[in-house]
Amino acid sequence: MRRVAPLLAFVLLLSLSACTSKPEETEDVALTVFLVNDVTAIQRDTAQQRLRSMPSVKEVSLETRDQVYERQKADLKDQPDLLAALKPEYVPELIHATVTDASIAEAVELVMAEVDGVDDVVLRIADVEPLPSRIGVIVRLESSATGEQRAAVEKAVQALPTAKSVRFEDRDAAYERLRKRCQGKGDLSTQLQPQMTHESWRFEMPLTREGSGVSELMKLDGVDGVPLAPLAML
Repeated sequence: MRRVAPLLAFVLLLSLSACTSKPEETEDVALTVFLVNDVTAIQRDTAQQRLRSMPSVKEVSLETRDQVYERQKADLKDQPDLLAALKPEYVPELIHATVTDASIAEAVELVMAEVDGVDDVVLRIADVEPLPSRIGVIVRLESSATGEQRAAVEKAVQALPTAKSVRFEDRDAAYERLRKRCQGKGDLSTQLQPQMTHESWRFEMPLTREGSGVSELMKLDGVDGVPLAPLAML
């Protein structure tokens, strides 16, 4: 099944990058669950209940397929190439939520990605006014990424002129970091499993459209996703 999460996530990135305001610190993270196209009513309800049971999660809501399609058509009216790639039959139902503790948002995302009926889960910095001046960027690698692809991603990340505090994190280190952050957060630490985590490059950079280079990272072979999040999530 063709997935549209990368396209919709890119649209969200564009909308955030267009905003420039006085900085404000926030730890809220917007989480979007992409349901499979043939999701059943039971799977849909179970996914929503599971998300509501997660610690520090609020404002859980469902967006129907028709609602998503109409909203994206409006958002993409000035992006003809992206609009052409948006097909009604590929648009999924979405579950939206806010994670108020950025330190565990990644764990919530990874656990929710394993729920039956879920196709993908995307994190991004929450819509706040004004937006912060700097954000955290996580460039996740596919488990099947080749050595050549990994080298190309590293070169692209290191070449970003505004990236600061750049570091690489392997899967074991990611699991240990998240496991420690989840202690005392209900049963989230036991739901999180080592195989759920990703290798990634992690850094911070200014939240501006001009010269960010993040959209180009999303296009690289071997990249599984590029979440944008509060610095506390790093």
